[in-house]
Amino acid sequence: MTSTKSEITAAGRKVSLLRAGPASGEPVLLVHGGRAGVSPIASGSHIWDRAIPYLAAGRPVIAIDLPGTGGSDLGAPDVLTVEKLSEHLLAVLAALSIDSVHLVGHDLGGFIGLRLATTAPKKLRSLAIVASPMSPPNGDSLNDILFDPVPLPLWSRDSQCWVFERVSYSHEHIDDALLGASVAAAGGKPHADAVAAMKDEKARARNFGINATKGKIWAALRGDGLSVPTQLVWSSHDPQAAREGGYVLFKVIAEKQHATQFHLINRAGSFPFREQPVEFARVVASFQDGIDLEKAA
Repeated sequence: MTSTKSEITAAGRKVSLLRAGPASGEPVLLVHGGRAGVSPIASGSHIWDRAIPYLAAGRPVIAIDLPGTGGSDLGAPDVLTVEKLSEHLLAVLAALSIDSVHLVGHDLGGFIGLRLATTAPKKLRSLAIVASPMSPPNGDSLNDILFDPVPLPLWSRDSQCWVFERVSYSHEHIDDALLGASVAAAGGKPHADAVAAMKDEKARARNFGINATKGKIWAALRGDGLSVPTQLVWSSHDPQAAREGGYVLFKVIAEKQHATQFHLINRAGSFPFREQPVEFARVVASFQDGIDLEKAA
């Protein structure tokens, strides 16, 4: 199944997105990871290309480029915090006239989804947090070690290939389509604007507001908990998101949200939806189907 690329305007910003699947049904919103202007991979909606055909088999799928990635304008640099990015997603849903979605977020995208689940739960039919090292309490401090020394120049084809290989269990998914799209994303104006913005010391010190937002999220989890059905999808061989951290997050959420699941994808690293797309789509779609059936009943 092929996806269609389009652009919309949300909160004054151009937003690039991919769409696939049927016209009707509760949509799935795919939110990629990576920190614009900082991460050694130029991420974007293209990162989901292997999983989209399977996820879109039964419901509409929308994969967006976050501000400063792919074809989406950065706009004001202050958008590069978790709180502002979650507000941006709400603006995107409003621009698309969508009331609620099944949100699937990878890495930082999962953390943004967790933030939305605590601040705008009615906008989420369900949440899938995928291989997100910053969502559990242990953080993601291994990145500096894991990506040292990343080959220069940054964001070149060879450099990004090295990073993908570093965090993957199998290298089979690192194909010309992935590397070509990642290099193209790195060469675009949104990425250049994000890199320039993150050269500011105050912006870098803010670090996307992860630590401050994490405190608010965990206070909410230990308080009333989540009202949004939540699924955690981790990988057996992920050098960034340890399964132990994911299980801690699962136990905390599951204490007050009965519709919580933890899945471990075997033979996968940091990109389970690329390395094992069929299995990934199966566990994600079955969870979403169950939520929809329960609501209908």
